[in-house]
Amino acid sequence: MSPRSPGALLLGSDFKALGVARSLGRRGVPVAVVDNLPRSAWFSRYVSRRFRWHGQMRGPSFLTYLCDLARREGLDGWVLIPCQDETLELVSRDCESLSRAYRLTTQPWGILKWAHDKKLLHVVAEGAGVRHPKTWYPGAETDLREMDIEFPAILKPATSIDMQYATGRKAVPAADVEGLVEGYRRLSAVVPPEQIMVQRVVGGGSQYSIAGFCEGGRIVSAMTARRTRQFPIDYGLSSSFVEAVEVPHLLELARRLLGRLGTTGMVEVEFIEDRRDAAPLLLDVNPRPFGWHTLCIACGLDLPWMQYGYALGRHPGRVHPRYGPRWVRLLTDLPAGMQSIRGGGLSPLDYVRSLGGELVFSVLDLRDPLPAAGDLAVAVRRLLSRAVPRVGRAPLRRFSASG
Repeated sequence: MSPRSPGALLLGSDFKALGVARSLGRRGVPVAVVDNLPRSAWFSRYVSRRFRWHGQMRGPSFLTYLCDLARREGLDGWVLIPCQDETLELVSRDCESLSRAYRLTTQPWGILKWAHDKKLLHVVAEGAGVRHPKTWYPGAETDLREMDIEFPAILKPATSIDMQYATGRKAVPAADVEGLVEGYRRLSAVVPPEQIMVQRVVGGGSQYSIAGFCEGGRIVSAMTARRTRQFPIDYGLSSSFVEAVEVPHLLELARRLLGRLGTTGMVEVEFIEDRRDAAPLLLDVNPRPFGWHTLCIACGLDLPWMQYGYALGRHPGRVHPRYGPRWVRLLTDLPAGMQSIRGGGLSPLDYVRSLGGELVFSVLDLRDPLPAAGDLAVAVRRLLSRAVPRVGRAPLRRFSASG
């Protein structure tokens, strides 16, 4: 690294950001983080500067803060890397103002919105010949009784971050029309009704992902993986156990989709097998650091380093990743494993065996031990806040796009 190489400012400090901080920090890149809740990356030895923000990490106030931060703290020209969905959208929508202070890794909203919004993503997928779970788009509650919806079904927002913050879940299950109406009312209390989708449940099928780096929609390097466990196990917020396995036929589907999206940068494309015909169905596209990206690093595909280099004008060469390692987030995989064991889908011995072989941990690293303690402390704090009822606790409210 040149002593004049710029640092990287990470928006968010969870385990995804931690993987980025370790990737860059080990190569001598100065790393700083901004977050409203100090999490694992906050405590990393590879993070040299920490900036606490009080409030939601989106909206005009946060945008102004980021622009002022560059000038006040000498971060002009640093590489800005959003590690959460809301910060990704903020940077994408405000590329013009933020690019005056930082080097950006995020595409403008006119491009990114087609991957960020699932309604728009489905339009692109259909044009690319990539199937997705059957989906209905009600305009109002009354439409639910008029649509020929297949059950069991789930309700989910086209962009899920508001629902995750309000409920801690990505989807609301429904076994029949009455359950669908009830779920719609609950969901419309926290997200705009026009964002609500109804989707047929694709149960029992394996979930896979392709992870890679793209330039103008062309995949430069990529690998595939099986997302074996998630937490919660029904409609998980994130994967908890991922295995690096070759699934060659997914690469062609991803090429067609990402080519249509015009994606540039690191990206994950999620699929689930339809148990009726084993066909892969598109679930999501994540054009940012995703949960298990450190597994890619262990396989030789260092996506954060590619992202950083690209922001500095370097075009990454083709990488041929190896397969075999496994990635685990113990904090969520232990409860996911217990849920699977109680449900009869996994034996205790099979669970223990799954943790054998070459294992990559999401947080735990003896060379950088403090993030594990910080990660555990945040988890305990969250459990206590849920267990202790708050007097006068405010009801769930809908978040606006501006925060």
